[in-house]
Amino acid sequence: MKKIKKQISKLTTGAKNKVPENWQPHLTRKNIIIGVIVAFFLIQYFQVARMTGGLTSLSLRGSSLVDEVGKLTEVSQMIGEDLNEVRGYLLLPTRQYSSSSDSNESPSVSDENENELQISLFKYVGYLGDIERKKAAFDKNYAFLGGLASNSELSYFLEDKGLILGQISDKAENYYLEIMDSEVGKVLSFTLNKETGDMVLEAASDSTSVVSTDTDEFAGDVLIYLRDNLSTILTNIKKIEASNIYIVESFVKQEMVDLLAAEQLTFVAEPTQTDSALTFDIQNIATEVVAQVILSLEDFSITLHDSRDDENIVLQVTDLATSLPPFIEKLDVLPAVQKNIIEAQLVLAETFEDNGFKLLLEENSLYVNNLAREDEYRFYYDIFYGDASGVLLGSIVIEKSSGLVEVVGPEGADTMNLLFFEEGLKKKL
Repeated sequence: MKKIKKQISKLTTGAKNKVPENWQPHLTRKNIIIGVIVAFFLIQYFQVARMTGGLTSLSLRGSSLVDEVGKLTEVSQMIGEDLNEVRGYLLLPTRQYSSSSDSNESPSVSDENENELQISLFKYVGYLGDIERKKAAFDKNYAFLGGLASNSELSYFLEDKGLILGQISDKAENYYLEIMDSEVGKVLSFTLNKETGDMVLEAASDSTSVVSTDTDEFAGDVLIYLRDNLSTILTNIKKIEASNIYIVESFVKQEMVDLLAAEQLTFVAEPTQTDSALTFDIQNIATEVVAQVILSLEDFSITLHDSRDDENIVLQVTDLATSLPPFIEKLDVLPAVQKNIIEAQLVLAETFEDNGFKLLLEENSLYVNNLAREDEYRFYYDIFYGDASGVLLGSIVIEKSSGLVEVVGPEGADTMNLLFFEEGLKKKL
């Protein structure tokens, strides 16, 4: 350290002898050390800048190289496709000419089987296995149903509770078995699907899939289910029946009968049942469902649903006598075809009054009668050359059966849907 200080002292003394006198007061040991440090950092800065410039140049060259490799890969793929065409012509098997980039693809892509014969064989074997599984499930569940009558413990319970086990019945896609009560009717039912082999147990407001291993276990499960739920099932059946009667009687009151007749509506007294609800339909004159009365099988609430409401809002009610009349009066009861006709008439009327359309007619010396004539099947808006007394060129028509807008020739033939008309097609007018 002393040697360094001596060297700096010598450097300072020698420098003072060589610089002008007015600079000598600034040429101190401290200032020389600061100058050396600044010079060191400047040298480092220029070296780093030179290296950065070199890397930038290398990056640009690398990008150019990647582009060239990409072009070469594209060319090689085209050559591979051409070679496969030649091999196909010579009845030789084609090959997959892969590049290095292809080898880096994920195994799931490269391992995908594209052999149609193998894929079809896999599907067929899977199909056979599926058929056998469904058949085994059907045979097992059908045996379960047949074994209920021979289970003594279940038979004793049914007799004690006044319940009757019915016979297995064949109903279209399913086999069906019921356990009945002499007062309330069906208490429990089993539905066995012929195609899938699945079996479902259904009660008044409940349903569950059946999963058992043998006939005795199945009969035992049914017995346990009845012991645990019979009282609730009978109560729910009575609630459903009472609600059902209440809904139907609300629609046979004279006030509702008159209102339905005025709106040309029909109430369907036979409901559609799902796992969670009974649904009564209200239909218009075209038998289209415009509203529904829904009885929940979970909480026995009653809701009104406007089937044509885009927002799909349901209204829960407690008193149908006061809720139904305003609900019915607000319904959109028009048949869909009639709505289509009205919409088409409004659009045509608006178009006929459009200034641009009028100018188009004037430029082409045409006249459209905006008052439609009609027959049994159509409304006609006739198009004439010149004026209303000119030559009839054709007509724009609205079909009464569908509401479609079409164009026809002067004789009413050569029909074309107006929405499909384009220039260049065969002229219909």
